[in-house]
Amino acid sequence: MKMSKIFQKTLLVNFILFGVISISMSIMSALTLYDHMSDEYISKGKAIASSIASSSVEIILNRDASTIQSMIDQFLDIDGAAYVYVEDDKGEIISHTFVPKIPDNLMNPEHPDDRISMKDIDVPGFGEIIDITKPILAGMAGYVHVGMDKEMITKYVWMAIAKLQILMFFIFWGSVFILYLLVNRISRPLDLLTEYARKLSAHDFTATVDIKSKDEIGILANTMRSMASELTALIAGLERAVTNATMELQDTLTYMEVIIDNLADGLLVVDVYGKISLTNPALAEMFGLDQEEIKEQKIEKFFSEEMTDLFGRVKDCDSGIYTSEINLTGNRTGKAVATAIHKKETREESAMCLGAVIMVRDITYEKEVDNLKTDFISTVSHELRTPMTSILGFAKIIKKKLEKNVFPLCETKDRKSERAIIQVQDNIDIIVSEGQRLTELINDVLDIAKMESGKIEWKKVQVDLTEVINSSTQTTRPLWATKDLNVLLEIEEDLPQIYGDRDRLVQVMVNLLSNAVKFTASGPIVCRAGVKGDSILVCVEDSGTGISPEDQKKIFARFKQAGDTLTGKPRGTGLGLPICKQIVEHHQGEIWVESELGKGSTFCFTIPVTKEKETPASDSKVSRMRPYARRSNNMSHPLILVADDDPALNEFLSQILEDEGYRILSANDGEEAVRLAEKEMPELITMDLKMPRMDGADAIKALRSNPATAHIPVIVISALAEGKSAGGDAALIKPIDEKRLIETIHSLMQEDLVMTDPCMVLGEEKEPVKADNLLVICPGKIDYCAPDEVWKRVSSGFKGTLFIPSELSLNLDLDRLSRIPNVQVVIIPDN
Repeated sequence: MKMSKIFQKTLLVNFILFGVISISMSIMSALTLYDHMSDEYISKGKAIASSIASSSVEIILNRDASTIQSMIDQFLDIDGAAYVYVEDDKGEIISHTFVPKIPDNLMNPEHPDDRISMKDIDVPGFGEIIDITKPILAGMAGYVHVGMDKEMITKYVWMAIAKLQILMFFIFWGSVFILYLLVNRISRPLDLLTEYARKLSAHDFTATVDIKSKDEIGILANTMRSMASELTALIAGLERAVTNATMELQDTLTYMEVIIDNLADGLLVVDVYGKISLTNPALAEMFGLDQEEIKEQKIEKFFSEEMTDLFGRVKDCDSGIYTSEINLTGNRTGKAVATAIHKKETREESAMCLGAVIMVRDITYEKEVDNLKTDFISTVSHELRTPMTSILGFAKIIKKKLEKNVFPLCETKDRKSERAIIQVQDNIDIIVSEGQRLTELINDVLDIAKMESGKIEWKKVQVDLTEVINSSTQTTRPLWATKDLNVLLEIEEDLPQIYGDRDRLVQVMVNLLSNAVKFTASGPIVCRAGVKGDSILVCVEDSGTGISPEDQKKIFARFKQAGDTLTGKPRGTGLGLPICKQIVEHHQGEIWVESELGKGSTFCFTIPVTKEKETPASDSKVSRMRPYARRSNNMSHPLILVADDDPALNEFLSQILEDEGYRILSANDGEEAVRLAEKEMPELITMDLKMPRMDGADAIKALRSNPATAHIPVIVISALAEGKSAGGDAALIKPIDEKRLIETIHSLMQEDLVMTDPCMVLGEEKEPVKADNLLVICPGKIDYCAPDEVWKRVSSGFKGTLFIPSELSLNLDLDRLSRIPNVQVVIIPDN
């Protein structure tokens, strides 16, 4: 029969309880019985001793030993009496009950004088004895000794304990039986409920329990049956919901898996520790990897430095989005976009970062298209410079001819004629002004095209931004002074230097200040600069019209301007801010705008503080200056060969030079120019670079390789800044200033000419340029300028001709220099 756990526990408690009670009762009974029997034995011993002492006085005195012996022998039949003996007053034993003799330790005992005494002694052959001594006639007649057996007391005590234990044994098992009946009556329903609960926990809601009592157990059983029925309905509903949710989740996961696997873009998910969590086939194909092989591996093990750097920028879990161009397999180009994965904050859990997701798109085709577009824009912009040179040139010639030859002959008092003359003059001025504005647009387009194609040359040096801001403020002074505006500078002292292109940073500052002046009618313009973390923060704040939030999103895009360019007149090309953005981002910085309509705008940018050595410019081969052709002593005018495939520009140059008294010979391509030069031997040649059949650079090489034509001076006139390295004796960039062209020709032909505008030579005065012709055209007026101060001098208002030795021209932005009004650039090759 299997005992229930309740009964087992109850039996254990009952056993312990009965054990404690039994032991306690046995000890208490034994002690009580022992004390009681000890007192009883002592009383018996005293009675025996008193009886013998009172009845044996005369017998003792008569020393009747036999009578005494018979008397004491009868007392041995009393329960507990061990021995009796009598001694006289001298201590001699008269009679005793010992066989065969009295023990030695009972001989000559000590006696009290006149009272009964007791003591516990150990008698050989008897064990522990209570020895009771009674004096006879106060000890004068002797003493009676009665020994009561103490071990008999112990024997009776153990017998009593044994009987008590037997009784307790039967009582215990009787109680166990009764307890079993009671516990079984309680535990059986509980066992049924336990089994029922076990079935319910196993989701067997069809099980029942047969308990019909009205007590607490019955109530509990009814409650559990009711709960089971409710759970059955609830779990059935939950199972249906879970089944539906599982199906939806499986569908969603399948849908997401199909989307991820079929994404044209590569997907890379990395946890906060840099381990790869998820990829897709597109990513594996882009980088030539195995999806299974790279899972749970470190990102730096399989991906390039660009990708790991991108992950490093987002692993701090900020909310920014970062992009980077990366190299893919097969000489392809990709664009990676990375952002952190954030888990939103809930009531139970705080917000946390789970890692980063990086999307990679193959932009090879887009890059090729963009490069084609950029090349197209660059080519078109270069090609536009040639007709713009003709347009501006012919407009200036027409204006000059009209003012010199036509208008003086049209002196009349007729008001209509006077008005017509004034209108013609104004119209010519408008043509020149709009031509210059179109030239600025072409230059901006060239700038943005160069930056996007990566063909721009950056001159990185240690730059003091305080000097850049001061220089830019001075450069824009004519703009804000004309409008009676003030520019306030708030620059922290001792700003650290940054490593960058000073000229391009000046371009950024000039653009931001010009925009602020353009859109501010009154109030100050504030320029602030200070250290912010590891960067320098520069802000230009105006109190102008402000920019709407919609326009703020697009003003850094190309050809985009704030406001409605359809209903309002555009102010500029829409390329200034995109160029600024390109320059700032090239310096690893950021640029943004903070503005509110009607409350002005604040344009800010940051440049990281870095200290690097200046990157030396690469050496380029520059042709050496050839011996100048001397002017003929005959009376014929000097012959100049004009080589350009553009008929309009050819005609423009011819008219300018003919007006100066030169004979002109024209060539439409490089081959024709070489052939005519060998045949006619001109005293100077102007050479375009981009021409059919043979370009200008090859034509110059052919001329230099022929001893007969090697001495002829060549001026390269091109829309390309690379004209300085084409091998000519000087280089002019389109559009050409008529006056500077004539001065350069006189210089190369060593004709007597005194310039009216200042001359400035790039270089140190202690190491002057060895070119005798400069002394001819700039007698006593040559000003030397250190290369690192040229922009400061130009920004301060220099106007005139800037002569640049070819070895120094490699580190200057000639395109920008050529755009500055009233400054003409002439490249002087090495002597």
